Amino acid sequence: MKSISNYFALCSALLACFTLSASASTISLDENGHGTIDGSPLSFTATGTNPFLPHQTPILSYTLPFTGVAGNVELFTTSTTAPIAVIQFPGNSTVNFYSAEPGSDLADKYSPGIFPFPVSNTFRLFTESSPGVFTYTPTSGEPGFDTSGPTYDFIVSTPTTVPEPAAISLLSLGGMGLILAGIRRRK
Repeated sequence: MKSISNYFALCSALLACFTLSASASTISLDENGHGTIDGSPLSFTATGTNPFLPHQTPILSYTLPFTGVAGNVELFTTSTTAPIAVIQFPGNSTVNFYSAEPGSDLADKYSPGIFPFPVSNTFRLFTESSPGVFTYTPTSGEPGFDTSGPTYDFIVSTPTTVPEPAAISLLSLGGMGLILAGIRRRK
């Protein structure tokens, strides 16, 4: 009797381990090589070459623990008509990050606004889950899909409108002028 209960306990433990290892992961990728999978760091390189046209080098590329379905994910904001970033899954256990915004991020520096040519398997993502974060859970056949069911968080520097220093100075001077006019009236 004891051996039967031990057998069921062992089967339950193995089933629990298999369920945990096959569970979906959250993969977070940003423009600076700070990628994680369920909080553990992902390896990356900023010296690789794009295996597809336009074959630019160097590029920001992360290593995934699975192959992933090949294709591109294009990221848009509500204020852009062109993608602000393209995430490319070559189908070889890597993911390449391209940014359209000029700047000092690795994805900006290593892919100066030159996106990979469009591919037939392209998914366009228009909705940010929070400012600068695009959450994507691919289904079968979509770029980056794996049977483990990963969810991706793509973190990008979204374009923002910042007032020029001259405009701020003019507003400040105008505000001080109104204050001084108010003080003179009181006297």
